[in-house]
Amino acid sequence: MHLAPWILALALAASSEDEARAALERAESAARAGRFSEAKAGYERLAKRHPGTEAGRVAARRATPSAFLGWDWVVQNGPSANRVDVVLMGDGYELEHLKGWTKLAADIPPLFERQPTFREYWRYLNFLRCDLLSADGGVDGFGREYDTALNASTGNTFAGHVVIDRARVQAMFAELPEHDGLAICFVKNGVLGTGGGGIATIGGREYTTTVHEWGHAFGRLGDEYDSEQSAHQGATGRAPNVSDTGDPAQVPWAHWLEAKHPSVGVYEGAAARRKGAWKPTTSGCTMQSGERFCVVCQEALVLRIYAFVDPIDATTPEPQPHRSAPPLQVGPEGLEIEVRVMRPSSHELEVTWWILPEARFPVTGGAAPGARSTTSKDRAKRGRLEPLGDAPHRKPRREASGRHVLRIAPKDLPSGKHLVVCRAKDTTEIRGERWPWVLSDPDGLLESERSWWIEVP
Repeated sequence: MHLAPWILALALAASSEDEARAALERAESAARAGRFSEAKAGYERLAKRHPGTEAGRVAARRATPSAFLGWDWVVQNGPSANRVDVVLMGDGYELEHLKGWTKLAADIPPLFERQPTFREYWRYLNFLRCDLLSADGGVDGFGREYDTALNASTGNTFAGHVVIDRARVQAMFAELPEHDGLAICFVKNGVLGTGGGGIATIGGREYTTTVHEWGHAFGRLGDEYDSEQSAHQGATGRAPNVSDTGDPAQVPWAHWLEAKHPSVGVYEGAAARRKGAWKPTTSGCTMQSGERFCVVCQEALVLRIYAFVDPIDATTPEPQPHRSAPPLQVGPEGLEIEVRVMRPSSHELEVTWWILPEARFPVTGGAAPGARSTTSKDRAKRGRLEPLGDAPHRKPRREASGRHVLRIAPKDLPSGKHLVVCRAKDTTEIRGERWPWVLSDPDGLLESERSWWIEVP
């Protein structure tokens, strides 16, 4: 029996695709295991043997002199869909130096676990290592150019702070299965550091500046020191902790002044300027030169974490807030709904339940609570939750395990349809501290909800 030529061609193409995918997986596994020479050789063979396949095209990118080789988890505290994924990247690491890079990457998460603000929300963070090969080990500048993975160069500051090519960072993000656009990039032969727009750049092993630059990159915080680093151009920018005015009513931290927090004021000298920029404290914030973030910066960081992480981590069963879905039946054995919330290190989230009758929601009225999407990583777009004026079915509770279960028996409710609503909130009230960590939450990031339609026969 002879196969038609086109059938044979399809079979050969499928076989080639399968073979190429298998070869790609082998090279990626070698990189994940730290066998970087083997991974590079695998990509080169794959690109040569299967250039017309998708896996071959991926391998061709990774076979260049400076390229992405692979990635692996350093710390995984939970699913990426509801964690802050921090990508660690290295620049200027030649093939024989990549073992040193993996050790450096392993040293970074403990820096954050020791820092008080990030320690409290440690379970909200993931760290993954992006293994990048550089053909050269230098940093562009002073008339010299090097071929490196992130195209690092010397910035135009007085001290020559290192900077990287953000487009190269984005290209490396594209090699990952998922990411949050957040990275800390270590330049082997760079000096000092810079940060902004989700990307922090660190020269060498400047551990002392890593958390500071992450404050810029992730928290969108400004500098609280007043020593000039470069020639300033334009007006002073505003940040949660930096103001272009000394008017107490107009500074971004006015709510802390109104609350009369004893460590917060309005002090001139910030954003690397002696004049024309104001900061909230003089107590040695991390954004100046201290070990801890001031209360204003800490508030901004907690809100940024919750812009990525939903207070509700998982539910059983899945929420069904829309009336069009068949309601969950409360059978003779009853019905159990479980909600698992995020767990800070030293305090618990507050969970409240409501059971509302169907008559509470006119058929032609607006959506029921929980009907809005809560799966987007940009939670600031969701907006604040509307207050529920009804008395809760169960008063607010806190559980160290983070597991909250509502059990409903048929005798508990009249027959008919009802809406179960669960809301979880981080009050940011830490044991032993007089003040909550967040005083103002205009986007309602600290609170989340889920809801289910149920029916009692």
